[in-house]
Amino acid sequence: MIFNIFKSESSTKNQYVATIAINIITLAHGCAIAWVSPTSSYLKSNETHLTDGPITATQSSWIGSLISIGALINTFCYGKIADILGKKISLIILLVPNVIFWLLIYFSTNVIHIYIARAIAGLTGGGLLRILPLFTGEIAESHVRGKLGAYFPLAMYGGMLLIFILGTYLDFFTIPLVMLPFSIIFFFCMIFLPETPQYYLKKGENLKALESLKFYRSCSRDNEGKVKNELESLRNAVNNVNIEKIEVKDFVEKSTLRGLSMSFFLTFIASFSGNFAIMTYTADIFESSGSSLKPNESAMIVAFIQFIGIYVASICVDKFGRKILMSISCGGSSLFLCLMATYAYLNDTMEIPNDLKWLPIFAVSCAIFLNAIGVASLPFMIITELVPHKIREFSVMIFMALLTLFGFCNLKVFPILTEIIELHGCIWIYSGICLFGTFITIFVMPETKGKNLFQNK
Repeated sequence: MIFNIFKSESSTKNQYVATIAINIITLAHGCAIAWVSPTSSYLKSNETHLTDGPITATQSSWIGSLISIGALINTFCYGKIADILGKKISLIILLVPNVIFWLLIYFSTNVIHIYIARAIAGLTGGGLLRILPLFTGEIAESHVRGKLGAYFPLAMYGGMLLIFILGTYLDFFTIPLVMLPFSIIFFFCMIFLPETPQYYLKKGENLKALESLKFYRSCSRDNEGKVKNELESLRNAVNNVNIEKIEVKDFVEKSTLRGLSMSFFLTFIASFSGNFAIMTYTADIFESSGSSLKPNESAMIVAFIQFIGIYVASICVDKFGRKILMSISCGGSSLFLCLMATYAYLNDTMEIPNDLKWLPIFAVSCAIFLNAIGVASLPFMIITELVPHKIREFSVMIFMALLTLFGFCNLKVFPILTEIIELHGCIWIYSGICLFGTFITIFVMPETKGKNLFQNK
């Protein structure tokens, strides 16, 4: 998809460049999210550098889940910051907690330091969830919005793949040193990008809005008139939103309620499809399942397959639409998670032949790939298309907060729940949730491909 920059029509080139630039911090945050998986075995071992000794299962669950607490805080706070400073400056600020996270990890001496680091890392995630999809939506033309929106999950899961590779070959203290330069690169890329045209229009800075739109449309003499017409449409849409205050009745209209209900469903499925827990605790899962590969090797393979799945989604989303990808994603994830759970159950109750030891990595790889082409990559985008423009930013804040809250519950409970109902029980639950999602996406979810983001119905 990155090669589309060189093949895209001239008006979209700067949109691709800008989307890649803003997602450098997403890549770094993806590394922070999945950092738990390749390092947990070291932290649980007697070789750990922590002065309070190897971490316990409960401590591991806190390390995995505290990132969601930081994300929850910033999901609520960051909208106001972006309204005041703009989305560009707000995104640049997000490099600060990411840098602090890696520094705390490098200098950590006890588990409390790691708790604090994980919570601070979540601040970057909450801000990204709140601001980045809106930034992308505001600079993108409708016919490439799906592709550009898919850069966010692509960078996130690309970061997860990167940390699995680094965690396999580098030691605990070298990883932060490799990650810190990403924030520097992000900063220097961002300072050359203009703010979104919509932000300038809200501030009444029409000339800056025109210059911004010219940049994001790679304006030339051939399309200057088209850009000015688009700016006028944007100005009218922004003025209408500025005049109209959000009222309770805006949330109870029938079409709005349908969009909000579907957005809640997408948030729930994205949180409880098993993807987040599996990617956070990948190495532990393969160690428990009896896979013939080393845990970190299995995790690296799965992360690569997930990255490919996100890439496939970015290519297909504007061609085939959101609905068909979500339906295939939910149904396929349910099937292969069920296969994985069944294998884990049989592994606990009987001796599995050596020639079937490949089955866990196959089942989870298929589940993760199918999850990536829809459930893991599209909800961020679809929610912004489902909710009317007037209440979009407020609604996105609520649903992103729910996503982080659900994520906390998921990551906190998963390690503990595996000790109560075993690994197979947890994965069967995820399989059931994906099956439920299949029916909803097929029979209820509308198609939002090509929707005008400024319409209020």
